[in-house]
Amino acid sequence: MMHQVAADDSLQNRLVQYYSPILHSLGSKILASFAKPRSIPLADNFVIENAQQNGAASFTVLNRLKEKDSILDTMDMAAECLDHMAAGIDTTGDVLCFLMWELSQPRSIKYQRLLREEFLRKADVPFDELPMLDAVLNEGLRCFPAIPMSLPRYVPQGGRVIDGFALAEKTVVSCQAMSVHRINDGVFPEPDKFYPERWLAAEGDADRRRHQWAFSSGGRGCIGKHLAIVEMKTLLRDVYSRYETEPDESMKSESMVMDDQLISSRPLGKRCLLKFVAI
Repeated sequence: MMHQVAADDSLQNRLVQYYSPILHSLGSKILASFAKPRSIPLADNFVIENAQQNGAASFTVLNRLKEKDSILDTMDMAAECLDHMAAGIDTTGDVLCFLMWELSQPRSIKYQRLLREEFLRKADVPFDELPMLDAVLNEGLRCFPAIPMSLPRYVPQGGRVIDGFALAEKTVVSCQAMSVHRINDGVFPEPDKFYPERWLAAEGDADRRRHQWAFSSGGRGCIGKHLAIVEMKTLLRDVYSRYETEPDESMKSESMVMDDQLISSRPLGKRCLLKFVAI
């Protein structure tokens, strides 16, 4: 199911649909012959079938949507559930995929050891008090943001001046986390280098965290940010307290180039094979 959601080749089709909807409607059949539209029947059917049924667990989104005063119909509920399912699984997996690949490279293998030492030394300490784990994850989010696409916003009433440019109200502006994390080498020196230690320095900490934009910011920021961080920290702790990881012999570095899929990212080769070696 998640393979359908995460591993598709519909980028070109979606770009045409977004930027030229009329052209897309006229030439959709021709376009589909070389750029297939996104199709996720397993996920669609799963959320629709569950939305049609009663008895959802009390802690679930679906149960909240089914409350008596809800004005949503079955398809609205299914659509909301699909958004949560795709956004909450695909993106977290993307970040971990690229991060664990980087941690398995000879240049970064030392961070596995540093993580393991911290986990052993602070076995009963909460996640928020594990500085190396926090540094490794923040650097992973900085280098490998799961959503590389531009995130559009309207300029508010009265307009704004941004970097010396006057922008009228309701102008659409956008930026990408990938750019924010690399454009200011005063905040992130050697921005293309994976260097978790940068997050351990007290000097410049506020600027670094302000420029950490993997989850966007403001009222339209990711509502699942804190859950995603807990999930990723839990997995990193459970893996690197028990195993060392290394690339499978069949993997090539070129296949792990980030392939921009507009909404999400993935490895160009569509797979990341690692060996888990028990400690």
